[in-house]
Amino acid sequence: MIIFKTVTWQNFLSTGNTPIEVTLNKHPSTLIIGDNGSGKSTVLDALTFGLFGKPFRRIKKDQLVNSVNSRDCTVEVSFSIGRKK
Repeated sequence: MIIFKTVTWQNFLSTGNTPIEVTLNKHPSTLIIGDNGSGKSTVLDALTFGLFGKPFRRIKKDQLVNSVNSRDCTVEVSFSIGRKK
């Protein structure tokens, strides 16, 4: 079984240079809610980009880097499969 622990990103889509980390294993289930434009889809895009190299939505790779900073885009996903981390 895959257990997702965290997803962290910076300079990804509309997110700036300050890293954002979402903890996914604090409770048995995680619900992400928010207003339109608050970044719910960005969490999903970061998670799928970190795992598969492409976002969940139809966004070209060159559009994933924050257009203001235009550099240092990082996405990290921490997870475990069985005993492997």
